[in-house]
Amino acid sequence: MNLFKIFKPKKSEDFLVLDFGRSSVKGIIFSPPIIKNYQVEKIERFGVFDGKDFELDVLKRAATKVIDGLGIKDEIARFSQIISFSPDILKAEVFDLSYTREKDKEKIEKKEQEEIYQSIFKKAEEKLSKKFEKNLPGHFKILKKKILEEKISGYKVSSISNFKGKNLNFKISVIFCPRDYLSFIDSLKISLGLEKAKIYHIVEGLFDLMLNNSGIFVNIGAKNTLIVSFKKQLKFIEDFQIGGADFSKKISETLGLKEVDVENLKKDFSKNKLSVKVKKRLEEIISPALNSWQRKFKEKLEIRGRTFDFSQKVYLFGGGSLLPGIKKKIEELGARKINYLLAKDLPLKNKTKISFSVEDTSSLLLTICKYL
Repeated sequence: MNLFKIFKPKKSEDFLVLDFGRSSVKGIIFSPPIIKNYQVEKIERFGVFDGKDFELDVLKRAATKVIDGLGIKDEIARFSQIISFSPDILKAEVFDLSYTREKDKEKIEKKEQEEIYQSIFKKAEEKLSKKFEKNLPGHFKILKKKILEEKISGYKVSSISNFKGKNLNFKISVIFCPRDYLSFIDSLKISLGLEKAKIYHIVEGLFDLMLNNSGIFVNIGAKNTLIVSFKKQLKFIEDFQIGGADFSKKISETLGLKEVDVENLKKDFSKNKLSVKVKKRLEEIISPALNSWQRKFKEKLEIRGRTFDFSQKVYLFGGGSLLPGIKKKIEELGARKINYLLAKDLPLKNKTKISFSVEDTSSLLLTICKYL
């Protein structure tokens, strides 16, 4: 049974999603809420997003195979095009911001409303700059800004227009990208005939679904772990640079195995197909990496004195979430309601012959965004 109700689009329209991850490119043809086609192509995991011609060619080649597999090579222009990237490339933040009015006895007219919004967006950019001043000092570009919630004197309103009041509060989401990747992304779009493509973050697929609901979503990709928390509204977004590839690398270095052999070993590990002896050995190998992941996860939940309510449900997805030990590490922090977020939990109708896994969930979230 779906967690969320099927939404009805205003009109029938075919969309193309290309999701560029660290380890694969995934393509989807859909007409909300129907998934019509789905293709995946593996890419070289390390060194892809360095902006060099070779890496661009590697990613382009994988995306071209996906497009060919979807059977839309000669008609790609007719689709509404959506592209996305790994959360360590395309990033998201949420801020709670306040604004104090001087003329609090007067109604907020349209002109003042726009001035307040501009002031709030500027504050959001300043907070973003401060947060990333060490890692990305001024070297990022904001792609989207959105007001998620507006309050006057503590009361939620759909719009501040025509209201009186002194103390205003806003919740703002920001989608941004390090500038080092912008020219790379532009070159990729041009080379694939995706000049009109719009960029979306997987968080945008969760915004409206989780309105008035609670839960924490943990997406463990190849090189990154993304944490998104809701409690009747988006509460926070955090991420850190540990993912499935880090566990694979540890196994590869210890056992001297090639990447493909490590991935096959991990699959058997997650399906409990290994002997007791081999399973125990792998647990010993990845134990330090799992402990590091847990420390980072806990740190992000407690950042700036934030308290986290583990009575909420925790939803895991992404290929790295299948690794035995991840659920246990979260349970050790106090969580008890841990589930995998699968395609069947989303407001979608799968008309393909594919049985989707948690590795596909992040890409499928891009099909339930509210497209503007």
